[in-house]
Amino acid sequence: MEDKWTDIWNNYRMGTIIAEHGIVKYVVKGATYFVKENFAPSVQVFKEELPSRRWRGIPETFFSNGPVEKLVSILGLGRCNMVSVRLASDMDLTPEEEEELKRLVGPTFYFSRSAYDYTPDKLPFDDPELAKGHQTAFDILVRNWDDGEANTALVGGVPVWFDFGVSLDPRCQNVYRFIMKLEEARRLGRVSTIVSYFMDYTRRRSQILKRAAQSLQTIRKSEIRSAAHYSGVHIPAYFAEYISRGLDNLVEDIDIIRGAFLRENVEKRHAHMTHTIM
Repeated sequence: MEDKWTDIWNNYRMGTIIAEHGIVKYVVKGATYFVKENFAPSVQVFKEELPSRRWRGIPETFFSNGPVEKLVSILGLGRCNMVSVRLASDMDLTPEEEEELKRLVGPTFYFSRSAYDYTPDKLPFDDPELAKGHQTAFDILVRNWDDGEANTALVGGVPVWFDFGVSLDPRCQNVYRFIMKLEEARRLGRVSTIVSYFMDYTRRRSQILKRAAQSLQTIRKSEIRSAAHYSGVHIPAYFAEYISRGLDNLVEDIDIIRGAFLRENVEKRHAHMTHTIM
């Protein structure tokens, strides 16, 4: 009898694994997740995790790190149009599913929910401009510079963001280094939502951004500590401090980043007006 109920329970909790064109999906209880291999961040925060000969010259790459993505999604859900992220330990996988996903994806992996599981009525913002403004403020907070069209899906005309793996990079805590990262990404064709928001700046967008910053600054430090602990990031106190300091400096950082693109924005509009008059 015990074996019978075990079989029934396993059948109930098992999902469907779909592998197509190098992309692996896991569908369970009506939800679709993209399964992503979990890589360590390209820059190690803690030197003791690396041999001393590798402390210098570590190359920067795009990376996917499940705990970092999960931390960002925990703080962003309900505040921005973002997908949820789960670790393998959150998914109640059967041993058979775990082995198959290891074979298809890699030794460690995590789950990012499909943006198309969401509908505008179930998102915090069904207005695209409101969504972009709140995402801009949030991505400045967590230093997510890779938040452009490649990592955005339109659901009923409303943007939903996914893939937050480049967030909370220790090198980008300094706002000026973060601006350099935004510029570098733009040169490589990955234009950030932050850049596009400021390059078409209006009075309404200014007000949206102000309200977004005020909303984020209501996040309590206890919530940040809980999110960092629950996400599974290494040394959660480091990431909690990163976000707490970001909240303290958020309004000033927004002003600095806006100013960095203001001149280019003004010159762009001036050139357009001159061309129109001629």
